[in-house]
Amino acid sequence: MEIIPEFEWYKIVKELKRYKGTTILIGAVDTGKSTFTKYLIKELLTNKVKVSLVDSDIGQSSLGIPGIISMKRFDKPKDFDSFKPDKIFFVGDINPARKISIMVDGTMEMIDIARTEGVKTILVDTTGLIAGNEGMTLKMGKIIAIKPKHILALQEGDELEHILSLIEGICIHRLTVSPYARKRKQKERIEYRSKKYLEYFKGSRTIKLLHRRFEFFYNGKKIDIQEEPIKAGCLIGINRNDKTVALGIFTGLLLDKMFLKSPLKSFKGINRIVVGDIVP
Repeated sequence: MEIIPEFEWYKIVKELKRYKGTTILIGAVDTGKSTFTKYLIKELLTNKVKVSLVDSDIGQSSLGIPGIISMKRFDKPKDFDSFKPDKIFFVGDINPARKISIMVDGTMEMIDIARTEGVKTILVDTTGLIAGNEGMTLKMGKIIAIKPKHILALQEGDELEHILSLIEGICIHRLTVSPYARKRKQKERIEYRSKKYLEYFKGSRTIKLLHRRFEFFYNGKKIDIQEEPIKAGCLIGINRNDKTVALGIFTGLLLDKMFLKSPLKSFKGINRIVVGDIVP
């Protein structure tokens, strides 16, 4: 896909190259955040700046699949050719308003991994939820937790000002939305998510496991699946402790057996299943 940069984007590249640090991109739905993020990654790599992307847009993720927060490290330009995550965090929903605290925790987990790896330039793409108390709570929760050096605010008018007016001590770059940013219909969004799930689960196998081997969690709390049954067909996170290793689709229980589909080859060390609200 050809990316047509806006003039002000060049200045942002120079700023990020010079000052590095963590940068959050915020904006409403269809304001071109993901396209802008890809442009920045390519330009920074061209300038020999290593960069990590944390994609927390759980509804229309460009790096991972819907329902997860993902992270990838880019050391050189050819790393961009494989635009798939290195690490993932399972949120279990495509609506961020229903999982605000989990969204903040998951984003911080991915950022902490990137920082531990020594990457000094981190870009954080976010959802288009900006309106009302929920949008403000989500964005401010991330900003307070992450303590970014830069905020890139893409807006058509003043729709972000109720959030930006609360921020102190952080460099805010107010940017106009590109005229090339395309508005997508709901049908396109649904089709995009379906395509992402099909790609991820291609070649998956049906797996039978003793469910007593695992702890089960829903919305951050431990559950008993005998008392709180899991809906057949729902998306699950397959974890090693609190780290998501892969995703699966729960298909059912029979006596002491649990059945699921997943592309994961080995379940060695897997001890936790995180139950989501998504039925792909």
